[in-house]
Amino acid sequence: MSSSQASATSPPPSGRKVNRSCIECTRRKIKCDGRQPCGSCVYYHNADTCEFRQRSRRNAVSRSTFDKTSEQLKLQSKVLETLFPGSNVADLLEKSQSELLELLNMNSIPPHNNLQHQPHLPITPGPPPIPPQRQDEDGQFASGSTADESAPMSENGEPAEDRQWDESLDQPATVASDDINALGLAADNQHARSYLGVTSMSAVFRTIFRLCPAAKEHTAQCARALTAVPAQAQLAVPVLGRDPALGILREQRCIDFYFEHIHPITPFLDEEDFRSQYASGTRQDGSWMGLLNMVFALGSIASGSEGLHEQYYREARSFTGLDSLGSGNLESLQALCLLGGYYLHFRNSPNMAYSILGAAQRVAIALGLHREPRKAANMTDPAEIESYRRRVETRRRTWWALFCLDTWACMTQGRPTCGRWESSTMDTYFPSCLYPDDQCAILLRANIEFCLIFERVQHRFAQFSRLSNQEVLAVDAELQTWYNSLPQETRQVDNAPQRFRFARELMKTRYYNARVILARSLILYMAHDFKRKIRDLVPEQRQILDHCCSISSEAIDSTARYWTPNRIHVWNLAWYLFQACTVPLLSIAIERNMQQRQQEQVPSPASDRVISWQTSLAKALETFAEMRPWMRASDRSPDIVSALYEALTVVGGGDDQTPSATDGSLDLFGWCDEQLTEMDWGVFLGDETLARGMYPM
Repeated sequence: MSSSQASATSPPPSGRKVNRSCIECTRRKIKCDGRQPCGSCVYYHNADTCEFRQRSRRNAVSRSTFDKTSEQLKLQSKVLETLFPGSNVADLLEKSQSELLELLNMNSIPPHNNLQHQPHLPITPGPPPIPPQRQDEDGQFASGSTADESAPMSENGEPAEDRQWDESLDQPATVASDDINALGLAADNQHARSYLGVTSMSAVFRTIFRLCPAAKEHTAQCARALTAVPAQAQLAVPVLGRDPALGILREQRCIDFYFEHIHPITPFLDEEDFRSQYASGTRQDGSWMGLLNMVFALGSIASGSEGLHEQYYREARSFTGLDSLGSGNLESLQALCLLGGYYLHFRNSPNMAYSILGAAQRVAIALGLHREPRKAANMTDPAEIESYRRRVETRRRTWWALFCLDTWACMTQGRPTCGRWESSTMDTYFPSCLYPDDQCAILLRANIEFCLIFERVQHRFAQFSRLSNQEVLAVDAELQTWYNSLPQETRQVDNAPQRFRFARELMKTRYYNARVILARSLILYMAHDFKRKIRDLVPEQRQILDHCCSISSEAIDSTARYWTPNRIHVWNLAWYLFQACTVPLLSIAIERNMQQRQQEQVPSPASDRVISWQTSLAKALETFAEMRPWMRASDRSPDIVSALYEALTVVGGGDDQTPSATDGSLDLFGWCDEQLTEMDWGVFLGDETLARGMYPM
């Protein structure tokens, strides 16, 4: 064979190292000459499949390199834990840049007082985040089968199949079927339960009953006694329109009461224009009639009438049904705001009110109220300019009043905010004063600033992970800064004009309530940790408990001092007083449970802090008693507080013997939790670590 032929048949030089035998020769277990293709593959007509395995290069890592890499990994993990406390790296990988920045913004809780200079987060497209997986009791990951913190439990411990509630518009307002505000405690309506989170009254009472099971039975007995008492009969009200002259006087009186007691809280109606249109009597369109009758209904409540609001409400229903959503104008939107923001709550229908306000926000966005006009009006006539300015201001106040109403109503629900406010898509200006010392605009702006803070808090509460102590204290400090930065005349109640006195007091009460909700979340977390065989509280937990009770005591003192005998005032302040009472009740339950864990044969005398908690509760009960003549027939808040107070303060109230799960009284509340595991409880409180089964039982 010539040299040229030999070079033609020799394998081409290759930079890679090959094994001595090709894959086919290795399989056949025959000798391979190492060529490409080899002689054996040519002989067997497999030249196309003749391949050699490439040697894998081994990368030996030195000890120093391994130690250096491990140290870098620890530092990176520490930074991630600092930026995203309590978050799983696997969950963070699924989030987009905008979602990570939003989570980082929530963890840092930055000041949010200047609306017009908010940073706009970049929008990065990406796939939707995958919900975090949780482990079942066997340690297996399950998706979509997490424990449901607010589902009722049936007698055999099985959760209800579907959520449902009955807040029919035909249901009498005296029926206490409201689970959000805990009014359903007095009615055996165990299946009427909506989704509620850790800030809800469901969470509060579940925690108290877990710490002191005997309190559940005592409160159930009191609730059964309440249901045995028939509701107060309402006085008969003449049918509207029987006496036209009397009807006009009654309507004017309702309008006066509305603008005296409701309008200063959410001043989105132009009072001068509204009264002028009513006096003319020329408008009979559905949008105007719906708004007019809602004003009549709320004004009649403020006037103290027992049943007149029902008749105006029936009139308003014919104009504010589904067809009203097809009427895109400001009057129909304002009617929805009054219906979902006030009246349905008064009727103990908060879930329907929640839905109505959601629809109202969509209508407001469709009307463009979330955006400022891009072109200035070209006008020269002063009267025309003033009219235009008032119309623009009415649109702004309607948008922000809707925002505040929705925020106030959802403070204790623990539900997602559903984009109620997004600075990247919404730029409506704050209300401005139409005249010097416009108290309506000043108070509304102060309420907006408050709601922008708590909007972020609500969004944070709706997330899976629990709030840290630092987050709660940071927001509490931000709320205090907001309140202390208000003008002195805005915070004063004693010297306020009569028309704005209640609006100022209600703003201060909501400020206290926000701090109570934040502080109470720490107590709920503490109670959960305490239930896991912790025999005593550490000093830091004691400080948190004292801080929470101090805020609650301030709220109770403020309400006891400034409440006024009016149904609208009492309706609102009694609810916030009820909220404030839950903190000392939880604290006493923790103390009771701790005594039981320490196995004390004789209960120790009450400490000074327990006595102070009992004193605050006693003051609240006295205030409830004074408010009773102006409360609704369905209001059970004083009875619930009284029953829990008795159950937790009597000797043996902390008995840790759990009543039988078959006792029908336990389902009276719809919050029976004997069958809940520690993992379920961790999911309920947002404790991801416990939910994943990482705590010893």
